[in-house]
Amino acid sequence: MFGHYVPNTVTRRTLESAVRFAPMVEHSTDVQVRWSDVDPAGVVFYPRFFEWYDLGCESLFASLGLPWPEAFPKYDIVGVPIVESGSKFLSPARYGDVLTIRSKVAWIKTRTFRMEHEISAGPRLCSTGFEVRAWVGRPASPGETLHARPIPEDVARRLRGA
Repeated sequence: MFGHYVPNTVTRRTLESAVRFAPMVEHSTDVQVRWSDVDPAGVVFYPRFFEWYDLGCESLFASLGLPWPEAFPKYDIVGVPIVESGSKFLSPARYGDVLTIRSKVAWIKTRTFRMEHEISAGPRLCSTGFEVRAWVGRPASPGETLHARPIPEDVARRLRGA
């Protein structure tokens, strides 16, 4: 009875794993910690890391020839909003540190993709984080519900490094 379903499930999972774990693109960008980024003790306030993850994603897109101010209208989307995120804070970043944000595409599905980030001050790893983002289309009229759309194949190819 279950024999008909198992091969299809195994095949689907195998294909999803191949897509998820295939080599994807990576990009690095640097940012210097400003006074407005830190608390009174001179330690970076944790929400800044999420801003830097966002910067890493936007910079990666730009490095692929997909700067957001041009790509969003071209593909008729409102953007690539975050639908899930998380972070681990491993070591404090401080005022004046020059941080390297390393961002990579971890996987791509039909309508969503996952970005993974590492932020370091020199050799010291300060945080790791991730974002799952959706490719969200522009509604036909104002006030309409937003919906994720399939990621165009030319964009998916660039994100896969192909």
